[in-house]
Amino acid sequence: MLPHPPYSPTEAPTDYHVNRSMKNWISNKVYEDLDELVTDVKAWIASKDPAFFARGIDMLPSKWEAVIEVDGEYAPE
Repeated sequence: MLPHPPYSPTEAPTDYHVNRSMKNWISNKVYEDLDELVTDVKAWIASKDPAFFARGIDMLPSKWEAVIEVDGEYAPE
């Protein structure tokens, strides 16, 4: 049993893979309004195949093992 979840309490564990990729994709972009941002994010999601999202889920056991190896401390990224 770990003293805390092996992920950030503010993010779903499956979000790490997606967030990192989206952060790289969206960097240095400027949006005039929320609708423009939403449209662009929807286009990014549509550009990814299902395997991309599955890969993030498949990586979870190794993330959990990394936390266990450091005795429950947050493992480095």
